Amino acid sequence: MSDISDRPEPEIIPPGTPLRGDRRIWITRDTPRTHYVYTTRIGPVSLALLTLAGGAIAALAILFLLGTAVIGLAAIGVLTIAGVIAGILRGPPRQLR
Repeated sequence: MSDISDRPEPEIIPPGTPLRGDRRIWITRDTPRTHYVYTTRIGPVSLALLTLAGGAIAALAILFLLGTAVIGLAAIGVLTIAGVIAGILRGPPRQLR
């Protein structure tokens, strides 16, 4: 356990007081901690499952792109049909004066 008196006291800066320009580095007094990363070799079953998961993600991405393309083509078709109908309802083109 660390001693409470060992910790530095926070500095309270009143409002409107200019900050000192010489302090540009923050220093902490935390104890260094070591983190371990455990790795293991990938076996054939894990590799197969990883490949299947990658294939499933790729298939979902392709389905999303195809769905977007179908919706886009439908929107273009609706706009084209609306333009043709508007042109028919407007009548034959008139000459400019």
